[in-house]
Amino acid sequence: MEWRRWHRTGPPRLIMLLTAVILAATAAVATAPSASANAAGGSMYTRASTNEFLAYSRVIRLAHSGSADGTLIGSFEHANLDGSASGFVIRSSADDGADWQTLSTVSDPLTGAGHPSDQFWQPFLYELPQQMGAYPAGTLLLVGNIAPSSQAETDFVLWRSTDHGASWTYQDIVQKGGGGSGAPHGGSGIWEPFLTTDGAGRLAMYFSDERPEPAHAQIIAHMVSDDGGVTWSANPDGSTNFAPGLVADVESTSDTDRPGMPTVATLPDGRMVMAYEICGDGRNCEAHTKTSTDGGTTWGSGPSDLGTEAVTSDGRYLGSSPYIVWSPQGGPDGQLMLAGMRTRFTGSNDFTPEDRQAVFVKDPDSTGSWSWTPAPFEPVATDDSSCKTNYSPDLLLGTTGATVRLTTPTVGGATGCEEGTAEGNAGVLPYTGDFANGTSGWIGYGGCWTTSGGVLSETCGGDGGDKSIAGSTGWSDYRLAGDVRIDSGTQAGFLVRASNPAAGTDALNGYYVGVSASSLFLGRQNGGWTALADTPISGGLANGTWYHVEVQVSGCTLEVTGTPAAGGPTASFSYQDTGCAFTQGAIGVRDQSSTASWRNITVSSAS
Repeated sequence: MEWRRWHRTGPPRLIMLLTAVILAATAAVATAPSASANAAGGSMYTRASTNEFLAYSRVIRLAHSGSADGTLIGSFEHANLDGSASGFVIRSSADDGADWQTLSTVSDPLTGAGHPSDQFWQPFLYELPQQMGAYPAGTLLLVGNIAPSSQAETDFVLWRSTDHGASWTYQDIVQKGGGGSGAPHGGSGIWEPFLTTDGAGRLAMYFSDERPEPAHAQIIAHMVSDDGGVTWSANPDGSTNFAPGLVADVESTSDTDRPGMPTVATLPDGRMVMAYEICGDGRNCEAHTKTSTDGGTTWGSGPSDLGTEAVTSDGRYLGSSPYIVWSPQGGPDGQLMLAGMRTRFTGSNDFTPEDRQAVFVKDPDSTGSWSWTPAPFEPVATDDSSCKTNYSPDLLLGTTGATVRLTTPTVGGATGCEEGTAEGNAGVLPYTGDFANGTSGWIGYGGCWTTSGGVLSETCGGDGGDKSIAGSTGWSDYRLAGDVRIDSGTQAGFLVRASNPAAGTDALNGYYVGVSASSLFLGRQNGGWTALADTPISGGLANGTWYHVEVQVSGCTLEVTGTPAAGGPTASFSYQDTGCAFTQGAIGVRDQSSTASWRNITVSSAS
C-alpha cells in the first residue's frame, strides 16, 4: 500500500483507492482470528504534537567510524500538517537503542515556490564502507525525497556528514520527478531511494520511478556513482550521464502494475537479493524478491521478470513496503529476513493473527517457502491518519545477527504516535525465553498473557486452547526445555514444531506435550486432537507445583522427559511418528481448561 502521496491530500482516484483498501481491511479484520499483543516497543522518537506526520523509519549502526562504531543513527519520514517547514530529525543512541537523543535536524536546502517544504519523505541513511572518491569510509550519506506543499515535484536530495551525523552538508538534487497526481496511474514522481554498494565497489541507488508513464505505471530502477555520490550515471532528469545510465530492474507488462519500494541485501558471496512490492489492479502490494548474481547489474532474467512472491509454508504472505536484510545466523549460509506492513493469508487475502508482527525468514539457497518468526514488538495501529503504523518497517541486525531490531511508527507517547523500536531474537538457535522484556517475541492466540519475575502466565483460562508462539516456523530438529505450572484446572504444557496457529482449541499444526495431575502426555494437533503417547507422573502433580519438561524432536522421533522442578522421579517416553506429520515449526506454550505459568524456557539444536 502506497501511503506516500496521502500525507495531506490526494487525487480523486487515490482517495477512492484508499477508501476501498480501508473497507477491505475492515472486513478482513472482522473475520480474521485475533492475536493478543506482543510486547510494546521503546521509542526512538515521540512526536511533540498531532501536527507531526510520522512514517517510514531507517536506522543504521556505525561500523566504519572508528571510536563512534556501534552508535545507532536513525531518521524517519516527517511532515508538518499545518504547512510549516519540516526537516529530517536525526536521532542517535550510544547504548544500542536503550536511549535516544536528537543529534541534528536537516532542513530544506531548496528554494522557490513551496520551499522550505513541509514534506520530508523516505529518508535513507548509509555509511560508506570504503573510500569512495574523495570520501573516506565512515562518511555518512542521507538521501531523502523532498516535495513542496503542492506535491507538484519530487526531488531526491543528498547530504553528507563527516562527523557521524552531528552536522550535514547539502550536495545536490540527484534525481527529479514530477508530482503524484498527474497521470491515470498516479503521476510522474520518484520514490523510496535505497543506497548500497554494488559488486564493482560503486555506490548504487535503487528507487521507484513513475516517469516511464504511460508505458509503465511505475518501474524499479537504479543508477551508480563512481565517486561516492558526487556524480551519477543518470542525470537528475533520468537521462544518461555515463554508462550504464538509468537501469530498469523491474517493469511489468501490465499497465496497472506498480513494482516499487525496493530494498537490497548483499550476501558474502556477492549475490544481491532485492525485495519490493507489486501494487496494482487485483493486487495487495504483495512482497516479491529476485536475485542478482552479477553484483546488481541485472536482476533475475531481466526487467520483465517480476520475481517470486514471498509466501510461507503455512500460507502467509507480506503485503506492502517490504524491507530485507541478510543475517549470518540461522543456518550454514545465514538467513534472509523480510518485514512488511501487513501479513495476509494466501487465497482469502484476510489479515492473519500475526498481522504487523511477523518477520519472514529463509535460507538464501532455498527455492522453497519462507518461514516466519514473531517481530520483537507489535506495532499498534491507530485511526490517526498522520501515524502510518508499520509502513516500510526497518530491520537492523544485532552485532552478531542473533537479534534483530524493528523500528516503525506505532501508538505511543502523549500524542498517540511514536517511532517505536525494540530488539529481539532473530528466529535463530539457541533461544532463551527469560521474559525480561515482557512478552517481546511471543504472540498469543486467545488467553490473557502477563509476565512477572521471569515467569509467563496465562490468567484467563477457558476451553479455547490458549497458546503463545515464539521462535521460527522454520526450526526443524531441536531440544526444548522449560518449567510449567498448572495454576488452576487440569492441564498445560509446551508446543513443538508449531505452525499455522490461530485462536481455538486445536487451531494449529504441531505437537503438544502436556502435563496433568497424573500424566505426562503427547498429542498431535491439526484442527483436531490425536493422542499419541503418555506415561504416569509418579506421585501425581499438584496444582501450583513447577514441573520441568524436556522435548527433543529429531526427524520423526519425539523424546519426552519430565521431572519435578524441586527434584523427584523422572517420567519419560519416546514416540516415533510414522506419518512424520510435522517436520518443522516454532515452539509455544498452551493450556486447556486451566490457567498456567511457564519459566526458564530454552531451545537448542538437537544433539
